[in-house]
Amino acid sequence: MRRAGGGATLSGSDQGLMTSGQGVATEAAAPGTTFVPRKSLRALKKERSVEHVARVAVDLVRERGLAAVRVEDICARAEIGRSTFFRYFDSKEACFVTGAHHGHLQNALAAIRARPAEEGPFAALCNAFLATQEGWEAQRDILVLDGQLRAEFPAVLAHASARYVDWETTIAREIAPRFTAPDDGLFRSRIVVGSVLCALRLGTDRWLAAGANRSPAEDVRAAFAVLRQDCPSLAEN
Repeated sequence: MRRAGGGATLSGSDQGLMTSGQGVATEAAAPGTTFVPRKSLRALKKERSVEHVARVAVDLVRERGLAAVRVEDICARAEIGRSTFFRYFDSKEACFVTGAHHGHLQNALAAIRARPAEEGPFAALCNAFLATQEGWEAQRDILVLDGQLRAEFPAVLAHASARYVDWETTIAREIAPRFTAPDDGLFRSRIVVGSVLCALRLGTDRWLAAGANRSPAEDVRAAFAVLRQDCPSLAEN
């Protein structure tokens, strides 16, 4: 029997914010459920501003290429000052990665929550990430661009990798209740999530290398199959 309860809250890192944790209120939840964070209007306004600037950065990079885009160009089109930009991001690469990856964590969490309660953590993760491959055509261009820039610019790769680490903890909180035994320190959960995220990234990279002209689900499924075969203990959790 799986433990009941659980549920993760989105980290500020998914929005690309360098926050201190302020501006978030909490509401008491019903017994047996988790506390639900309620963001203040100020936090929501900042979040929308960050998303806008990140979208502008992605558009400019699409038009000109990353090397030809300056922070000043992003600020001019987004109609913000440099000081505002650097309150949100530490570089143009961080800004681009935020825009390119926007919504990915939320989609993954929603897909995990939609899995049957009786599914174990490994199966739930794999099936959830396979489900997120639906509608890949709409994301193809940004996925290809992101892959190209990760290969070309170390700073983009570093920011993308750091984002995966941030997601690891958030997703681990989401799947921890699916373990048959308590995982209070998230140790086992993070190992499983980290392994699945690595397989997801490598499957996506293989799809990109093959031309990205079909659904990435085939390559992602193949990567998960390697985990099941070579690391069977992961699937036993």
